[in-house]
Amino acid sequence: MQPVGAPEPVTVDRAAVGRCFGCGHANEQGLQMTFARFPDGTIESRHLTEPHHCGVDTVVHGGIQATLLDEAMGVAAQLGLADTAGDAPCVTAEMQLAYRRPVPIADEVVVRARLLEVDGRDLHIEGAIVGPGGELL
Repeated sequence: MQPVGAPEPVTVDRAAVGRCFGCGHANEQGLQMTFARFPDGTIESRHLTEPHHCGVDTVVHGGIQATLLDEAMGVAAQLGLADTAGDAPCVTAEMQLAYRRPVPIADEVVVRARLLEVDGRDLHIEGAIVGPGGELL
């Protein structure tokens, strides 16, 4: 998943997410993720995980990886909605995840997501954690 163009910071006005563990900036114990959007619609977040977010020593816990992906995909979904959709947050109904390689806790974690399809109320999103060389992790 290689986005095209230069990213621009993006904020998503969503109701009731201030204390969200992933993106809520009012949650001091959360990840407090920030996002950027590329011209092709790809959403990206860069995050340094804390040592207490490891599973196996030196590897980001799988649940934290899933949270990072879920948040980026949620922003991609939210930004893919029509302006008439209001500010209610999108929620995940289903997520299929394949862990490919360990994600080192010492490295900046890069998460990308993009909207693939809107089918009525269903939004299909693709997401990935990307290594420093662009490889899928």
